[in-house]
Amino acid sequence: METKSFPVEGGVSVPLLVSASIPAPFRHGFSTRAGGVSAAPYESLNLGGKWGDSPENVAENRRRLLVISGARAMYAACQVHGARVVRVTAGDDPDVVKREEADGLCSDGAGLGLAVKVADCAPVLIADPRTGACAALHAGWRGTVAGVATAGVETLARGFGCRPEDLRVALGPCIGPCCFDVGLQVVAAFEAAWPGARAAGVVVETAGFQPRIDLRRCLRLQFQEAGVLPENIEVSSDCTACDPAGRFYSFRHSGRLTGQLVGFIVASPG
Repeated sequence: METKSFPVEGGVSVPLLVSASIPAPFRHGFSTRAGGVSAAPYESLNLGGKWGDSPENVAENRRRLLVISGARAMYAACQVHGARVVRVTAGDDPDVVKREEADGLCSDGAGLGLAVKVADCAPVLIADPRTGACAALHAGWRGTVAGVATAGVETLARGFGCRPEDLRVALGPCIGPCCFDVGLQVVAAFEAAWPGARAAGVVVETAGFQPRIDLRRCLRLQFQEAGVLPENIEVSSDCTACDPAGRFYSFRHSGRLTGQLVGFIVASPG
C-alpha cells in the first residue's frame, strides 16, 4: 500500500495508506497516528473517543478525517467483535447508527462514509465497481472466527446484487503473525472454524514459542472461499504492534489503548 498526504486547510495535511485494489470513484484510506491534534499519550490523530483523550481533540481529529474523505457524513457502529453487517442509507442519523452493535457497515449511497476503528484488529474495505456498493469491516480474531469476511460478501450480494468476483478488497494494517501470540483457547477456536488452520498457515507454531495467528492470511482465505478473486485482494504487510516507525496505535504494543486508527470508504465524494 502507498502512503499519500491529503490536505485539510491552513497547510495541515493528513497521511493515509491507500490501496490500489480500491478503484475510483470510491475514496478510502487507513489512518496512522499522524496528522491530528491530540497530545501524548494519544498523539496525534486519535479517532477513538473512549480512552481518555480530550473530547475536543477527538472531535477535531474526526473533522479532519471527514474533510479529507469527501464524505457528506461518516458512519461507524458499536463494534462487538462479531459478524453482523448493517446497511446505511441516505438520511440515517450517525448517532443512531453508532448505537448499532455490528462489526460491518455497507451502503451504495453516494457521499456516505463507512468507517471502522481498530488498534491491532484488521480494518477491511470492500468496493464493487459494478454496483457502486461498498463496505467496511472490523475483523479481530473473534470476528474472523465468526466469519465477518464471509458475512460482508454475503450482505453485499443480498443487499445490492454484488457478485463476489467483482469485489475489490483491501486489508489495512493490523497485528501480524510476528506478534500475535495467543493461548490454546484461541488456537482451538480457529481450528474449530477451519480444521485445516495449521496446514493453511493460519496457526503458526515455532518450537519454544507460543502459537501465533496469521489474521491476514485467515481473512484472505475467507474472502477467497467466498468467491473473491485472489488478484482483487490487497493486504498490508504493516504490523501495528512492531512497526519500526511507531505509526500505529496498538494495544498489544503498549499494553493499553491510547487511541484508535480508522479504515474508511466512501462510494463517491458528496
